[in-house]
Amino acid sequence: MTVSKRTTIIILALVALFFAFTLHHASWRADAPKGGPRLVADRGVAPVLGNDGCVSAANAGYGAVAVGPDLAALQLAAGAGAQAIRIPLESEGRRLVPARQFESRCAADLAQPRPDVAATAYSLSRPDLFWQAKGAAEARALLAALPPSEPRHMLIGDDAAVQAARAERPAMRAFTITAARKCAADYRASLLGSVPESCTNGVMLLTLDDLGFTLWGWPNRFLDRMAKAKTMVIIAQSVEGATIKGLTEPSQYGEIAKDFNGYIWVDKIEELGPALRR
Repeated sequence: MTVSKRTTIIILALVALFFAFTLHHASWRADAPKGGPRLVADRGVAPVLGNDGCVSAANAGYGAVAVGPDLAALQLAAGAGAQAIRIPLESEGRRLVPARQFESRCAADLAQPRPDVAATAYSLSRPDLFWQAKGAAEARALLAALPPSEPRHMLIGDDAAVQAARAERPAMRAFTITAARKCAADYRASLLGSVPESCTNGVMLLTLDDLGFTLWGWPNRFLDRMAKAKTMVIIAQSVEGATIKGLTEPSQYGEIAKDFNGYIWVDKIEELGPALRR
């Protein structure tokens, strides 16, 4: 069977287009990013109780003073290798406090006042903190309690909380899970690898299933594009509705490029934190 000249030209043009497209997104066209991954603990770590059934200063893996069960759980997460921690919030009367991290039956623990936002931030001076807020009032109360110029404080929330945070503190990284997922979808739809407006100065939330060839330029050229657009990248195991599901197995690290230098959301920091350092 003979192939017409026109068909040959079309085939060659398609092959050339494919190679040009592949070259445009080739990972090696960008240097490997600096730094390593930053683990986000989805929650605190249950402290080991003393003989009296209470949380003691010796149980805390981070910090030098005796704390109640909630702060101890968060400090242990930082001590287990978390460079960032998610802290959901709730109201206790007129105070904004972290949601319960650990339920203690010890009377001495329960007698201690729950830490507010300011005390929690002070006690966790090293890790980045992803505060999870609902509504504009909660977001404004959060910002009022935080230092004004610490980029390590970020906000996850609903639309009202994010809009309030951006209005009062434009430099703060504030995002909804829906918007972060839209950024990922918009980038994959761009084909040419241009960073969409939904990602610029924003957050991209990826799952393990998103990684690969169609994440244009993955890993190095993709990460270079995100860095230039000031887009923060988070990888999780999955996203279910408004909930980020963190990695649960150390083997899942192998699905992520070794040069990745963004955030990795993990479920059990006490197991996955030490596993990454091996």
